[in-house]
Amino acid sequence: MHTDTDTLHFLDDECDASVSAGLVWRLMIIDDEPDVHRATTFALAGVKILGRPLQFLHAYSAAEATQQLRTEQDVAVVLLDVVMEREDAGLALVKTIRQDLRLTELRIILRTGQPGYAPEIETIHDFDINDYKTKSELTRTKLYAAVTAAVRAYEQICKLDQLAFYDRLCNLPNRNKFIDLSDERLASGQYPSDVIGILDIDDFSEINDALGHQQGDRLLQAVADRLKLELGPDVVLARLGGDTFGLMGSNTAVDPMTVLGMFRSPFKVNEDSMVVTATMGLTQFLGIGIAGRDALKDANIALKLAKKSRRGSFVMFSAEMGADIRERVRLLQALRHAVESERLFVVYQPQVNLINGQLLGVEALIRWRNEDGTFVSPDRFIPLSEASGMIVAIGDWVLRVACHELVGLQALGLPNLRMSVNVSQIQFRHPAFLEKLRSAVIDTGINPKCLELEITESVAMEDPDFMLETLHKVRKMEISVAIDDFGTGYSSLSHLRQLPIDRLKIDRAFVSELKNAVPGGHIASMVIELGRKLNLAVIAEGIEEESQAQTLLSMGCHEGQGYLYAKPMASQQLVEWIENRTQAV
Repeated sequence: MHTDTDTLHFLDDECDASVSAGLVWRLMIIDDEPDVHRATTFALAGVKILGRPLQFLHAYSAAEATQQLRTEQDVAVVLLDVVMEREDAGLALVKTIRQDLRLTELRIILRTGQPGYAPEIETIHDFDINDYKTKSELTRTKLYAAVTAAVRAYEQICKLDQLAFYDRLCNLPNRNKFIDLSDERLASGQYPSDVIGILDIDDFSEINDALGHQQGDRLLQAVADRLKLELGPDVVLARLGGDTFGLMGSNTAVDPMTVLGMFRSPFKVNEDSMVVTATMGLTQFLGIGIAGRDALKDANIALKLAKKSRRGSFVMFSAEMGADIRERVRLLQALRHAVESERLFVVYQPQVNLINGQLLGVEALIRWRNEDGTFVSPDRFIPLSEASGMIVAIGDWVLRVACHELVGLQALGLPNLRMSVNVSQIQFRHPAFLEKLRSAVIDTGINPKCLELEITESVAMEDPDFMLETLHKVRKMEISVAIDDFGTGYSSLSHLRQLPIDRLKIDRAFVSELKNAVPGGHIASMVIELGRKLNLAVIAEGIEEESQAQTLLSMGCHEGQGYLYAKPMASQQLVEWIENRTQAV
């Protein structure tokens, strides 16, 4: 018998100090010797750590422990025998706990009665083991100290997890936790009918602006509470960020029509009843090998499409959408390479007087030629460059190249030749646009009266106050402005007449229809008449046949461009075209 009263004795008496209710620290004893269970329970009976008692769970083999840990929640610490039914049973269980069960918060204290079976230092490090002791050195005080340290570590990890994985506003898992939970469900293979959805509250930013962020936060809480109540515990629900929520569950539980139907009733927010709608994107391609993060990306692709075309409804992700996105990514990477390797270049299409064929100006157009000589259509890469923001740098480069070209063309004896340059919405709204425009004019030494900026009708109609102010500044530089693709948008005539513009450009679609008889007159004739009444010049693009040119002339349009006169040409070809026309005259 030991004389040290602090020694941990392995007694025959059984002391069951488990606590069945209240806040407790759950401690699991895993050992194949019943005496160890009784002695440990006896030694820690009545102990409180950080104000909470201990609740004991018992397992007598690695297999039994594994089964319990699959179902038991909030186990804080395990006291684990290294050697049980097999020499490596304890260490194998550690691997199961960390890698298979993914119990990363749980703290592990290893014990052994056979020091020769001590784990390697690498094992202690790799599997996040808190402590290792031989049973002979584990006195009551040392056992208490080891368990207390492990409980403190467990509490700190749980607090950090709350910060890292949970949204405090809505008391829901956050994006990171949603991905972890979805990975677990996907890896289990037990939920073949699962879908993942992203729900986005429509116009939430406007609610924040109008009613304040506090009211917006309360609305988010009300939405979260209703979703939790209606969807129930079988659906994984998370706040992904801002006003978006993630959902994962069976296709019946996460039926989009049912979920969106939850927004038909007003939300009670303080004393207000708020009516809001939501839009969803979903994916049901959750087969073997799909990761939660990838599935969430697919749902987000569907959500973006829904926000564009089915606001207040939903879109289900399809394989075609994924192919489109991959193609866009591939094209964007190729565009970046094209910029770096100078595969982009500028061509110029002449603009002529329809009466006598006199050259009035040229329009600068960007082109992309691959290394194999094939071309990428501007309809494909220009929207992509706008979406990625690359259009700002590309547009600035085109402007300078065009201004330099204008200097050379005017030196051929065309002092009044006009250079038209397209400006995108992103480029036009950039804070440094006016300064870069001014620098391009000064650095190249062109006459600003010979430079014309083309903006689309949709850009011209956006944000009237900003457009009016910016266009007036452009005009103060003596640079003219044309509205491109006129007739394809929805112009406010009262706004149009206020804009300081010089020219309307008839879209090629309306020039093309001049081949056919159209009841009530052609849109082209309406645009020409509008230009006359607003005292604006009118130019038509896409003229391919002489009959079109004659019809436009008869309607009162005196300027045009198109394949009837010349295709867009590189600089040297344009110079040759001009010289040939001069010699012919």
